[in-house]
Amino acid sequence: MDWDLCRTFNAVVDAGSYLGASRQLRTSHPTVSREVAALEKQLGTKLFVRSDEGLVLTARGRRFHENTKAMAEAALKAEAVAGASGQSARGVVKVSIGPTLANFWLMPHIGAFIRQHPHVEIQLVTHPFPVSVRKREADIVLRLYQTGDENLTGRKIAKLGVGFYASRDYAARCLLPEQRAAWKDHTVIGFADKSSNSELGRWSDHVTKDATVAIRCSSQADMLAAVRAGIGICVLSCIVGDAHADLIRVAPQKLTSLSDIWLLAHPDLTDQPPVRAVLEFITACARDDRALLRGR
Repeated sequence: MDWDLCRTFNAVVDAGSYLGASRQLRTSHPTVSREVAALEKQLGTKLFVRSDEGLVLTARGRRFHENTKAMAEAALKAEAVAGASGQSARGVVKVSIGPTLANFWLMPHIGAFIRQHPHVEIQLVTHPFPVSVRKREADIVLRLYQTGDENLTGRKIAKLGVGFYASRDYAARCLLPEQRAAWKDHTVIGFADKSSNSELGRWSDHVTKDATVAIRCSSQADMLAAVRAGIGICVLSCIVGDAHADLIRVAPQKLTSLSDIWLLAHPDLTDQPPVRAVLEFITACARDDRALLRGR
């Protein structure tokens, strides 16, 4: 039996659709469909049926998934044991991290890590889709929430501050709002894709509900460009806004939000020397940069 076909099957079960699985596997919808069909042909049975809710496992499909899930977990443990038997940190470590934390915080530290561990290659995974440690789409995850479907271990390493920012040019033209009623006289930059920034988007909408939305952006990079152009006020991570002298915080004593940064990994991977080296390095960087991450 082809294990790659089983991996595709597991992805479809987890995602609930061919399209979702194709995003997880970073392949095409037709490829996923063909591979599931090939697996069903090998097994001589249907694994899925279509319903109003989407793809549903057949009875044989459910039993088959119990086995393939166990196979995937066993493969992960075997790889972890093999990796932990080595003495030096050597290998590839995939780190899932949001683009804001990657570009404005972690990236400047990567050079120091490479000098300390020249035989460890870090792969940063910054795409917006959720990643699976169990499927080895990532070894380490940095995110602003702890909950998830996978049994990950880790801890809070810092807090990420978020605030509202305006360009100094905008502030010179418009008196920055200190009270809720003053927002009606201002333009703001909103989120185009609230699904990937749900909590932040709701907070921004609540604070600025009386303002006029001038433009909506789908990334912090686009929002940064818009606010620096003087288009309006927007919410930014403090590590982004505070790094630009041409920006000014709006009501910093009142309008600040803090989120926990979680550093997580699969418990079967934490003893691997390269994974452990990256975990320890990121933890040390967060400890040294706590004030920077919170915002001044």
